[in-house]
Amino acid sequence: MTYEEAVNYLNQTAGFAKKTSLDNVRYFMKCLGDPQDNLRFIHTAGTNGKGSVCAFMEAFLIEKGWKVGVFSSPHLTVINERIRLDGQMADNEEFSWACEEVYKVVQKGKENGKEHPSFFEFLFLMALLIFQKRNLEFCIIETGMGGRYDATNLVDPELCVITTISMDHMEFLGSTIAEIASHKAGIIKEGKKVLCAGQQEEAKRVIYQEAEKKHASLEIVSEDNLNFHEKLGKYIDFLNSNAYDKKRVVGDFQMENMALAIRAVEWIAGSLSDDMIQRGLRHLVLPGRMEEIFPGVFADVAHNEQGIEAFCHTVEKYFAGKKRILFAASHKNEEEIMRKALDNLSSVERFCRLNIDGRRIDEKEFAAAFQQLIENRDDDTVCFIVGSFYLAGIAKSYNIQEEVKC
Repeated sequence: MTYEEAVNYLNQTAGFAKKTSLDNVRYFMKCLGDPQDNLRFIHTAGTNGKGSVCAFMEAFLIEKGWKVGVFSSPHLTVINERIRLDGQMADNEEFSWACEEVYKVVQKGKENGKEHPSFFEFLFLMALLIFQKRNLEFCIIETGMGGRYDATNLVDPELCVITTISMDHMEFLGSTIAEIASHKAGIIKEGKKVLCAGQQEEAKRVIYQEAEKKHASLEIVSEDNLNFHEKLGKYIDFLNSNAYDKKRVVGDFQMENMALAIRAVEWIAGSLSDDMIQRGLRHLVLPGRMEEIFPGVFADVAHNEQGIEAFCHTVEKYFAGKKRILFAASHKNEEEIMRKALDNLSSVERFCRLNIDGRRIDEKEFAAAFQQLIENRDDDTVCFIVGSFYLAGIAKSYNIQEEVKC
């Protein structure tokens, strides 16, 4: 199976295969030789910040000298981004090898009446194979959606990490914070350690109850736990630097994500020195998190109410000039709330909106909207592309494919 064949097959899978049961995924894990049994895991769930916390943990563990794998989603431009090995995405050869191996057991399983794994489940099985082949020392696993019934919940982690919980995917996870928190807290395992970001009271109550039920050791982590403002002062320049003007702002909300990651790594691998944190941050990349993809053009994956609130806070705090916004919402049920938050930003001189059809944004419509966003702007005008992982992804792809003069 070539890389192109693997990607085409996976894209087709996204069109016909639905989420299956944990028993179905477990069957295929067994067919693959239960690769998860030979690996050590950190399992991460939450509504916002999962990807960032995983990236921070990855950077710091690598700095400690550990061999680290990461399975995360979604990808922004290339599907290989979902499987990272020591800070680099899986190469095409390894990716296609894993796809073919999973494909073979899936075809046999279908003959025995098993369901075809979903797109996400298939990639998760691929990641386990690659992690085992690489003989990694630690694997960081990010849930896809929820947690309790997510395919990734079949691993037995040494540490569970829960980021902030808010309203998201209500059509699948429930209409209240407590219901959503119940899904996220489902990753807590019997007798294992749990690190949790500060939560709303409803979520905190559910997480405490689940931890007590599972006899798990729960620790709430915040900036204050780590004297974080004092520690961060030395390192903010590394977080804020980029190739353009050395002044990119990742966002105040990343402070708590970093605190959670530092505590997780210290629990797993021992203390982190100031120099280790500094070096880890120097090489850290957070794609789609206030990422400057062109000079003066920032892409952010904020895609729900809590994410947009954090985005707006960062924009108001660090960008005083005129602003232009290109917006597309992944979830229609939150589109109005997100739009209202963006409408309250100061000094917005242009607002462009795009539609998302399923997971697709029309490339011609994006190109036209992007040109409208950047044309005839002053030197102090900053442009933001926000509202969806898919929007940030097409913006980054456009950066690669088009010769645009901003």
